Amino acid sequence: MKIKSIPGSGPISKKVISSLKKSIQSKVINISDLKEAKIHADNLDKTIISEESLSKLDPMHGIYAYAQNKMSVFVEQLAELPMLSKLINAYADAEDMYMPSGPPMSPLTKSYFFSWGFFDLCAGQNKESFGTVTIDVCKVMGVDETLIKVFEIMQNSRMGFYVHEGVSGNCVFLRELITEKKIKVIVPSGYLGDRGQIWLARIMPEPFQNSMFGYSLVFITPYIISEMMGDKFLYPNEKKWLAFFERTLPKTGIKEKIPAYESLMKYGLEKNYWNEYIFEGYINHEESMIILAGFPDIPLSRPHSRESQEEGGE
Repeated sequence: MKIKSIPGSGPISKKVISSLKKSIQSKVINISDLKEAKIHADNLDKTIISEESLSKLDPMHGIYAYAQNKMSVFVEQLAELPMLSKLINAYADAEDMYMPSGPPMSPLTKSYFFSWGFFDLCAGQNKESFGTVTIDVCKVMGVDETLIKVFEIMQNSRMGFYVHEGVSGNCVFLRELITEKKIKVIVPSGYLGDRGQIWLARIMPEPFQNSMFGYSLVFITPYIISEMMGDKFLYPNEKKWLAFFERTLPKTGIKEKIPAYESLMKYGLEKNYWNEYIFEGYINHEESMIILAGFPDIPLSRPHSRESQEEGGE
């Protein structure tokens, strides 16, 4: 098999690709089955929904669930390579710290942590992730191009803050803070929410131009932001979150507002920025959603921050 480089790939990908042939021959990596993984854009229902474990999912959710499964298998194989040690160690450290499993053990759900760990956690100036490396490897291995496209969409995704603007049937209308983009979504957890809520969520768009779904997908269990007022929880004032971004976006070092927001939501101001906010902001949950309180830059506003615990005498 001829191994080629991918234009624009980072140093980690280049090292992986340069050792790929040797690794396969020595059976360190066995991706012969993965090379055949396919998503056919012209026959999505039969390709995705025919699998029993995915048969009850919305078709678009099925596409992303299938891609998530394949991405996980790729990363499991690639994790054997030493050039990925920085990412592996950082992922393992965060896993030990936050024990992602969903409430009540941890407010970090498995779907949230998968997305953060594979697509947002990065290393080096090129911001390489498990996702970017997997995509580069898939390209040199000749993996189905449609599956690679879904991987790329997932890699480019990020968290965001959205204002709930109403419900129609099983769809929710959201408006993103800062970008002001309006999005029609389905929520696999089943939560429809109430107008005026602020959601923290990761949204995946329609994967293909000709798919005709007409909506996007909330990929994780949505986090609903509340504000503590004595012993009551209220929906927070949108202006307070806009003020948070006014305080925080300059710290990214990016001058333009929307790119600064997008960078903050994907990478935070440091590695565990959003993990820590979710962990310390947790208040309560239902099966279909998780409630958070506070702001990332005001420790006393988060119920489980060290400062809140010290003030409460815990």
